[in-house]
Amino acid sequence: MITCNSNGSMDVVAIGVDTRMLALSRIPKEDGELIRAYVEAHEDVMHYTSLRVFHCLTEGRSKTYFLIGLHKKPIRYATYEDFLTAKRLMAAAMAEGVSELAVMVDTLEMDIGALIDGLLYRNYEFLHYKSDAKGRTVRSINLVTSSLEIKAFNTMCYMYSAIYEGVYMARNLVNMPPNELTPRRFSEIVSAVVKGDNITVEMLNKWALEKRKMGGIVAVGKGSMNPPQLMTITYKGDPDSKDMLGIVGKGVTYDSGGLSIKSQANQEFMKDDMAGAAAAVGVIRALMLLKYPVNVVAVIPLVENIPSGMAYHVDDILTMYGGKTVEIKNTDAEGRLILADAVSYAQELGATKLIDLATLTGACVTALGTVRSGMIGNHQEWMNRFFDVAAAVHEKVWQLPADREYEDLLKSDVADLKNTGGRDGGAITAGLFIKQFVHPDIPWIHLDIAGTAFCEKKDETGFFGATGVGVKSILELLKGGAK
Repeated sequence: MITCNSNGSMDVVAIGVDTRMLALSRIPKEDGELIRAYVEAHEDVMHYTSLRVFHCLTEGRSKTYFLIGLHKKPIRYATYEDFLTAKRLMAAAMAEGVSELAVMVDTLEMDIGALIDGLLYRNYEFLHYKSDAKGRTVRSINLVTSSLEIKAFNTMCYMYSAIYEGVYMARNLVNMPPNELTPRRFSEIVSAVVKGDNITVEMLNKWALEKRKMGGIVAVGKGSMNPPQLMTITYKGDPDSKDMLGIVGKGVTYDSGGLSIKSQANQEFMKDDMAGAAAAVGVIRALMLLKYPVNVVAVIPLVENIPSGMAYHVDDILTMYGGKTVEIKNTDAEGRLILADAVSYAQELGATKLIDLATLTGACVTALGTVRSGMIGNHQEWMNRFFDVAAAVHEKVWQLPADREYEDLLKSDVADLKNTGGRDGGAITAGLFIKQFVHPDIPWIHLDIAGTAFCEKKDETGFFGATGVGVKSILELLKGGAK
């Protein structure tokens, strides 16, 4: 819980320090004298980006101060730096076993949104399957200020808390093991949570998918004993508007590669191949609390890509939803197949704009690493807008080229398309495959989150696992309405 000027404990406090030492006037005098002596003996504590933990015993109580260096902080700087500092602060608080953290906002010279964003981003851990683990997340965060308008500040706290309800839900889904999170279990968990008068949920099972000729979803899910499903969640926040954002999330609950099986090393962490689907759910979960006056339809194809005697083959030709045919050249290029059916369905349901999110290609990780998500689209102005909103909420994207020549690599001699254009430009051709199923008049963005959806190694703050990437950016987009 994060609030402003609550009546919580002040035994654990974060303050900013520099040569002026103005923050010391806001804390008990005895504490301030001890901190002054410590800082004078360790001047590097004041340096910008420094974060030091200081313990003291005063007034008969043990107290902890997190000293955040501000000396020589640039006048012009990216709020992303404040976001990173806030993440480091929360990591330090968790390492100290803190249950209540007070942050003296007026002493920090930080962007308030970035501060809250960073604190909540890091205040997470996934311990569902550790029987003896003790949680370290901070139960209460109190932002202390005398200069900001309290009501507006608390409104901001609520907004970020609602956003992170969505982010945490997305993370929890991605972090679940694939033996627990099958396509059916995914839909059961989500259906139990996303409920409301303005929310409707539709489920299409394997037989309904076959009847509707959704050849991509059916084929990819054929090899598994856990049958495929298509989940649709509609949020109607503005029933009088015809504008509707379609969010399509790749939901491969486990990807072995199918008959084009991955190596053992490449199968690790493939539980995250449904991170796009989880992000779509996270957006809906947050909207339930934020109540934005917008319309959203989340279309989530759910499959396991597993080899068996029933699995689809290389050289198969599939008939997709809408009638286009696709020649299969690699059964590990499965995400684009289920997304193609799903984006077609989203348009049929009335989506006037589209965003698809997918852990789609290793090629995107090769190109951009784990820092930025790849972006391709068909409407430059809308992509520019998304780039800006993503940067504003500290999620980085980068636009990939989409020249016609790349699309030519998807031509098949025996069908309308083939499902891979080869190794060259793999992240680009994968995105452009999906484009073939999007009406030219509908603005569409494809986000390849293969490198950003999951931290496979602990970062500098100790964070590991699913990130929930995409949720914040889409919500920021929606906050501006259907402009």
